[in-house]
Amino acid sequence: MKMFKRWYDADAVVSRAINELEHSEEDVQVRCADFIIDLLKDVELEKLSLEDQYNYIMRRWYDKNIKVSHAIEYLRLSPVEVRRETALKVIDFLKNANE
Repeated sequence: MKMFKRWYDADAVVSRAINELEHSEEDVQVRCADFIIDLLKDVELEKLSLEDQYNYIMRRWYDKNIKVSHAIEYLRLSPVEVRRETALKVIDFLKNANE
């Protein structure tokens, strides 16, 4: 089994969505975060503790904005098939937002 450095690199579609989100303007990132949270708000997630995710030094690009950080955490904890489906929607959202 191949090991990945980052959780989202295990799926090329999810990796692309995260990469495109990272390279978007901050206002687009926040709008996309709202979009992700809205898509995943009713999904059964693995143990979600958004408070625990801040018990370390914030060093990841998405830790700079709490809403973006929460959206990425929702995505990370969603079931694999939901994560991929959401990533496809994120790619479309960002395509439209960045045009």
